[in-house]
Amino acid sequence: MATSKATAKVAPVKAKVVKVSKPKNGVQYTQGELIEAIFESCGLENKKQAKIVYDGFSGMVHAALKKGYKIMLPGIGKLQVRQSKARMGRNPATGEVIKIKAKKRVRLTPSKALKEAVL
Repeated sequence: MATSKATAKVAPVKAKVVKVSKPKNGVQYTQGELIEAIFESCGLENKKQAKIVYDGFSGMVHAALKKGYKIMLPGIGKLQVRQSKARMGRNPATGEVIKIKAKKRVRLTPSKALKEAVL
């Protein structure tokens, strides 16, 4: 007797349009403001749950990048760790030539959708 897998039809989830307010300091959002936005947009019961979501996501991103994995964020872009090359630079105060060591950097490659929305 052959078994068949039941396929569940899942309705696509539409992103809730979130009203974006100006950051309190006028330039950048604080962690508290991001948690507030998660709370409002996800319809959670309280802000503690929003903080758990935020902490869980940021912890996962830290751990994944530390292990060298790439993180695809659909609609936003790709986070990855890249190795920069050693290069020569100048001390702007003295004009002295200095050697800058090679190091790892976290890079966000924006998605096409994000580029089009912002630019």
